[in-house]
Amino acid sequence: MSQMTGGEAIVKSLESQGVEYVFGMAGHANLAFLDPLIDSEIKFITVPHEQIAAHAADAYFRVTHKPAVVTTTVGPGATNVIAGMADALLDSSAMVVICGGIPSFYSGTGGYQEMNEHGEDQQFELFRPVTKRVFRVAHASLLPHVISNAFNYALSGNPGPVMVHVPLDFLSYKSDYELRDLPAHRPSTKKILADPNQVHNALDLLVSAEKPLIFAGNGVLLSEASTQLTSLAEYLNVPVATTMSGQGAINGEHPLSAGFTGVVGTPVANALARDADVIMAIGTRMPEMDTSSWSSENFFNSKQSKLIHIDINSYEIGKIYPVEVGIVGDARSVLEQMIDEVPNFSDPKTSTPWVEGMIQEKQKWFAELAEFEQSAEKPICVERLLGDVRDSIDLASDGKGVLISGVGIRHAAGQHFRFKTPGTHIVGSGYSTMGQEVAAALGAKLGNPEVPVVAVVGDGAFRSTLQTVIAAVEFKIPVVWVVMNNYSYNIIAFYQNRHWKRLTGTEFRIEDEKEPYNPDFAAFARSVGAGGKRIENPEDLRPAIDEAIKSEIPYVLDVITTDRPRARASGYWDVNDVLSSDWDGIAP
Repeated sequence: MSQMTGGEAIVKSLESQGVEYVFGMAGHANLAFLDPLIDSEIKFITVPHEQIAAHAADAYFRVTHKPAVVTTTVGPGATNVIAGMADALLDSSAMVVICGGIPSFYSGTGGYQEMNEHGEDQQFELFRPVTKRVFRVAHASLLPHVISNAFNYALSGNPGPVMVHVPLDFLSYKSDYELRDLPAHRPSTKKILADPNQVHNALDLLVSAEKPLIFAGNGVLLSEASTQLTSLAEYLNVPVATTMSGQGAINGEHPLSAGFTGVVGTPVANALARDADVIMAIGTRMPEMDTSSWSSENFFNSKQSKLIHIDINSYEIGKIYPVEVGIVGDARSVLEQMIDEVPNFSDPKTSTPWVEGMIQEKQKWFAELAEFEQSAEKPICVERLLGDVRDSIDLASDGKGVLISGVGIRHAAGQHFRFKTPGTHIVGSGYSTMGQEVAAALGAKLGNPEVPVVAVVGDGAFRSTLQTVIAAVEFKIPVVWVVMNNYSYNIIAFYQNRHWKRLTGTEFRIEDEKEPYNPDFAAFARSVGAGGKRIENPEDLRPAIDEAIKSEIPYVLDVITTDRPRARASGYWDVNDVLSSDWDGIAP
């Protein structure tokens, strides 16, 4: 028991959790929490907009698997974090958001930016769809208890964001708080073992298959099970395809790595998924972008093939596809069980026509990509840009550097990069907020400061959260943003032009003028104290990326690129059917 303010009690709780960073903005409703941070070893990273804080905390967890904290004030400060929390929820990234509320004694008065149209002090209701749990603190004395529970919810099962709504006066309330050692109030293991009979059934299917495929999702990365996944794949000589967010679950240069599936996944991975007779999916919700809109012609035909689905959440199993074997357990534990059991089913397998064919197709695909990466076209070819970024990162970090890719470029990046190490590709896969990739670079670099962090972003995304560069300068966070400047929301313009043959709202230009328009992003970067350079010639690109990485300062490269990328779509997305003028209103 110790006499202190509620804000101090929260900071003591965060210290016991081992929190290193709090991201956010100051406001009247969280000042009493921010003040004790000054005397703490926890570093407060203040940002120009609260959305940036949520994206940074998200990326920090993805590279460290340790949760950061986001803090914000009442009213618009609170609502500004919602988009970033939605990204974290759909990509299973843990964070705890501590949000100031109106004073408890003003509940129902409409004061202090209260939302009370349908009930008193309802700000917390806004967060239910974008969190695993919302805690509305009922009394100041419960603050250590609630903070402890918040971390439990954020880290248990499928990780995700949790919000703690704290009335302003509770943060200043002095009391003898009963502090907690937060880790002592959580399970001491994350292992969730599978039913041994189901492990037996799964291995029986996998070993007897002629065309088996392991389909690895983000859950493999979250469970830190890449070594186990690779060991099982090698023993059984089974190819491994991944979801977009699961890239890095197996070394992308491993002979059994097939790339990622989906709308613009690698042709090799999509072909394997179509032809496999047994698929073992592990740590994935089977979302539509990764499964070609659940099309039986383009991903998995459950009438011809059998599915083993392993997930930590029982409700994900069978949600989309019928399963032959459904296993509840965390990825690492189940894979370890399989590795222990598999010698009872089979000796280590040698190569098969299924695998040899995959390797040959992959070599053809790599050769095709390499040809594009040598392009000397102007404006600069997107494939050339991605190849140069990849080679620069690899040279500077031996494959351990972190790439941040955004909603517009993530598919092409996944084709040209072969991620060798888990946690080296940060991508907004589920909610796909434009601008996430700009802000995520901050958290990724703070979480992994020893390696280069490069964000490849579209000009539209950079416009959304470009003030992130200011925070990077203020806190000396040396990340590199490579901005693909094609004067448009290029991906949306592609669909707009494809279906309506004309554009509105997707090109950047000053009204009534023909020439395209964008700010000078490099000049903007220099104006706030970062490095900045504009690149128009392909031969200048690679040296500029190398220079930016070596500079050890925040750096923006404004690269004039084509608006006609060559990324090949070997999958299927039903949005094209829905947008088509021939659509009959019936679900595809």
